[in-house]
Amino acid sequence: MNYKIFCDESNHLLTDKSDIMVNGAILIDEDKVIQANKYIKYLRYKHNYQTEIKWTKLLKKQKEFYKELIDYFFDSEFMKFKATLVVNKSNQKHDTYNRTHDDFYYVVYYYTLRNFLYKDSQYKIYLDYKDTKGRDKAQELSKVLKNNRLSEIDFYIIHSYESNLIQLCDLFIGAIGYKNRKDIEHQSEIKNYIVEYIESKCNYEITGTKPWIEKFNIFRWSL
Repeated sequence: MNYKIFCDESNHLLTDKSDIMVNGAILIDEDKVIQANKYIKYLRYKHNYQTEIKWTKLLKKQKEFYKELIDYFFDSEFMKFKATLVVNKSNQKHDTYNRTHDDFYYVVYYYTLRNFLYKDSQYKIYLDYKDTKGRDKAQELSKVLKNNRLSEIDFYIIHSYESNLIQLCDLFIGAIGYKNRKDIEHQSEIKNYIVEYIESKCNYEITGTKPWIEKFNIFRWSL
């Protein structure tokens, strides 16, 4: 089987205001990517949604667009989402494991992607462009993830505005981060709506899941 994986991360730097770190990925059958993009473009046209889908720039008036977008993901059999939620990232004992916080970034990505990497399958993994270190990060991730059980893994760095699926991933990790932050007042009507709607589709709170949950899995990493 051939797959594509679209990834995004939130608050991964120690200098970020939030002590929550979320890394997410959407796995999709490669031959379904065009279909998914066409449908999301249709939803954009239907709701006159012309901007990039970003958690930090949600539009209250576009509640129905977000609802239908979330419905499409959960109703599609060819997409899965996996996130690693790091709670209290500043408390991580990196010295104990002889690593830096930058090293920890790759560890988190490993836990996010490992259950998506099936034996004898081929993968194209797309990372959202963050900074000029993106190529180096992709090479390091390739070293971490490749093993003799896998046919092929190729990494690509793209801008989020180029990919509807990276933007959908941004929406999901944004909701997870928002739900689990204790340092803010949860007063945003549209953000609360999206969190609650995702939870209604999952039938559980998006604070962490059992390991065997496949459709919308959240690995909660806390100290």
